[in-house]
Amino acid sequence: MTTLYALLVGIDNYQAVRRLEGCAADVRAAQDYLRTTGTDPKIMTLIDGAATRAGVIGAIRSHLGQAGPGDVALFWFSGHGSEAPAPAWARRFEPTGVVQTLVCADSRHDGTPDLWDKELSVLLDEVAERARHVVVVLDSCHSDGATRDLREREPAARTRVVPAAPPRELESMLPEVLSRAAAPGAEHVVLAACRSFETAQEMPLDSGVRGVFSWSLLSALRRLGPSATYRDLILATRAAVEMRSSRQIPQARPASSALLNQPFLGGAASAPASGVRMRYTRDGWVIDAGAVHGVPATGGIRVGVRGGEPGWEADVAEVRTEDSLVTPVAGWSPPVDRQFPVVVTSIPMPPTTVSFAGKDTAAIDQLRAAITGSPHLRELWPGEPAVPDLRVTVTEDGYLVITDQHDEQLEEHRYAGTYATAGAVSALEHIARWRLIRRLENPVTALADPVHIELVEARPGVALIPDEGRVLTPDESGEYVLSYRPTADGWAAPEVFIRLRNTGPVPLFCVLLDLTSRFKVDPGLFPGEFIAPGATGSCMRGRRVKVFLPPGLPVRPGIRARDRLKLFVAEEQFSPEPYRMPALGRPLGGTPRGFGTRGLIERLGGGAVHRDLGGTELPTGYDWTTAEVTLTTRVP
Repeated sequence: MTTLYALLVGIDNYQAVRRLEGCAADVRAAQDYLRTTGTDPKIMTLIDGAATRAGVIGAIRSHLGQAGPGDVALFWFSGHGSEAPAPAWARRFEPTGVVQTLVCADSRHDGTPDLWDKELSVLLDEVAERARHVVVVLDSCHSDGATRDLREREPAARTRVVPAAPPRELESMLPEVLSRAAAPGAEHVVLAACRSFETAQEMPLDSGVRGVFSWSLLSALRRLGPSATYRDLILATRAAVEMRSSRQIPQARPASSALLNQPFLGGAASAPASGVRMRYTRDGWVIDAGAVHGVPATGGIRVGVRGGEPGWEADVAEVRTEDSLVTPVAGWSPPVDRQFPVVVTSIPMPPTTVSFAGKDTAAIDQLRAAITGSPHLRELWPGEPAVPDLRVTVTEDGYLVITDQHDEQLEEHRYAGTYATAGAVSALEHIARWRLIRRLENPVTALADPVHIELVEARPGVALIPDEGRVLTPDESGEYVLSYRPTADGWAAPEVFIRLRNTGPVPLFCVLLDLTSRFKVDPGLFPGEFIAPGATGSCMRGRRVKVFLPPGLPVRPGIRARDRLKLFVAEEQFSPEPYRMPALGRPLGGTPRGFGTRGLIERLGGGAVHRDLGGTELPTGYDWTTAEVTLTTRVP
C-alpha cells in the first residue's frame, strides 16, 4: 500500500528579513487538496517559527525519511528565496554562476545561513534513495534551483525574494554536499515558481493573499484531475501564472526525464501525444515551438490538435525564436484554461527528395503512392537537375534498401507488400526528420559563435569534471575520435567530460542534442540551462559521460559509430521536447522519452531558415544560433 508523506513549509514571519502574507495560506490550501486525494496522507506542516533551518532539515530526514520503496514523499515550500554567488567549489555545477537558497524562519539571524540548493538536493537524494517517488514544489524566488522579494513591482502584487545571501565555505555546508555530487542519485520532480533569475509573486486571489504559483498549481490540479502528468500541470500552471504575472515563468525539472510524464504524486508514465502544446498567453494562442525548432518562417503552416476533432486546427501567424503565435481556424474557439497537444497538418513543399529504382514496378508504384501527401517527403521528378537526398532501391532478391546521396546504406527492409512499404516510408520520414534537425541553422544570426563545446579528458579516478582538465582536440578531419580499450573483463567504453563554455557577453540558454548513428535525437546530455558570460555548463551535472556503441552493434575490432553533438543556443529559454526522436525502428510506445509518432519536428517539411535567404530578417523574438561537433567511437 502506498503512503504519501508530505512536508509543507510556509513562512510569513521571519526573524531577520521582511514578512510575507500568503505563504501559510499556500500550504494550508495544499493540505486541504491532499486530504481530498482519496488516500490517508501523513502530513507534517511547519508554519513560521517552526520552520527554522534546523527544523526543516530535521523534518525532511525524520518525516519524509519514513517513505519506503512503495511510498511517495512531497516537500512543499512557500516563502522567501534568495541567491548567492557560486563559490569556487560549486562553479562547475552552476552554469548561471549563482546558487539558489531557501530562506528559513531563522536564516540570517545569529549567523544561521539559508538552506542552499546543494544542501536541499542532498536531503532529497537521501529520501529518494528509499522512496518510490519524490516531488518538490517551491513557491519562492529563484526557485528553479531553489527561491519571494518585497519590493513593489506591480499593483497589488509583491515578490518573494530577499537580498543575496552571504558567501559560505564548503565546511559550513552539510557534509555530504560534495561527496554526493559525483553520484548520479535518484531523480526527483521539482515544480518551481520561476526561473533561477526571476522572482515569484504573491497577490490577492480568491479570499486572501496567495502565491500566484501555488494558487495556479492547485487550480490546475483540481481542474485537470489525478491523471494529469507533471508536464500537463506545469503548462496549465504556466498559462495561469502568465495571465496574472509577467515576471515569472514556472518550471519543471528534470527537463529531460521520464518523471515528467508521470501523474502528480507518481504513477505509470505515459508517452505524451505530442512534444508541442498550444496554450493561451497574454499574447494570445501560442505553440511552444519556433524557429529554433525548425518551424519555417515562410508561412502556410497549420497545426491540428492531436486526438481532437478534425476541425480543431490553427494557422501559424508569426514564427518567433522560441515559440509561434497561432490563430484558431474554422470557427473553433478553444477554452483558454486548457492546453492542447498539436501536430503539423499543413506545410509548404517538403525539402527531402526521394528517388526510386528497381525492376519491380509494382513495388515502386506502391512506394510512390505511399509518400503522396507526406508532409516530409516528395519524389524527385524525372529530369529534375538534382541528386536526391534519399534513394530507395527495390532489389531482385526482395529487399527495399535506403541509401543517402553518398550511396551510404541507411536502412533495409524485406519486401512483403504493403507492410514493407509502410515500414520503408516510416523509415524515410524518420531519416528526413533527423536530417532536418541536423541541418537546422540560422545564417543571419548576430550571435556569431558564442558557446563552445569542449570535450575534457576523463582521467582514472576523477569522478567530477576538473576545473583545469585537458581539453581534447579533434583529428585532421575535424572529428573527435574515442576508442574502446581492452581490459581483463572485455572491451571498456571510452569516457569523457563534456562542457559548454559561454564566451559571449550575455547569458545564453543552451540545449545539447545527441544525434546518433541510428537516427536518434536525445537532449539528455544538457537538456536546457542558461550559461552566464564566461561560465561553463557541465553535461550530466559534471559527471563522466560514457560513450557506447549503439545497441545491437557488436563490440569488435574495426567497428565504428558516429555521434553528432548539436548545440542550440538562444537568448531566451525554449523547450527541448520538440527535438526528441527515438532510434530508427524503435517505437516510442509507452516509454516517456518521446512525444508520439507524429510530433512537430517529425512532421515539419522545412528548415527554419535556408542559406539562400540572404538578407531575410529573423522571426521576431530572440536571436539564436547552433554549433556542432562530430564524435567517432571506434574499437581499435
